[in-house]
Amino acid sequence: MGYIVYGILALILGLLWWQNGALQDELKEQHSINLLATKANEKWQDEIEKLNLEFSKGLESLSELKSKKEIERVYVKEVSNNTNSCIDAVNAVYERLWERENNRTTSNTKDSYTNEPLSAKQD
Repeated sequence: MGYIVYGILALILGLLWWQNGALQDELKEQHSINLLATKANEKWQDEIEKLNLEFSKGLESLSELKSKKEIERVYVKEVSNNTNSCIDAVNAVYERLWERENNRTTSNTKDSYTNEPLSAKQD
């Protein structure tokens, strides 16, 4: 009867040894899959950082364009204090073009052109 117990114990140890080898192989496979996933995540993170940088540059350029338009509009008004006769006419034309552009962007169905005379505005 002692040999039967030793035989069963040897069989159990053999099964455990075999199971251990299979689990180690599976662990190596999972480790390689995790490494691939980590590298893919790093690549995505780099791409997202690049997109964020490009997006912020786009926002900066849009704000620069907006500020340039505002500076151009203010520039004519500031210079009009020096020579009133010529600059007032330029200012009136510029103001009229500005109004037309705003009307064109707000409503496409409304005609922004009128036959009203241009008037020089004093600020």
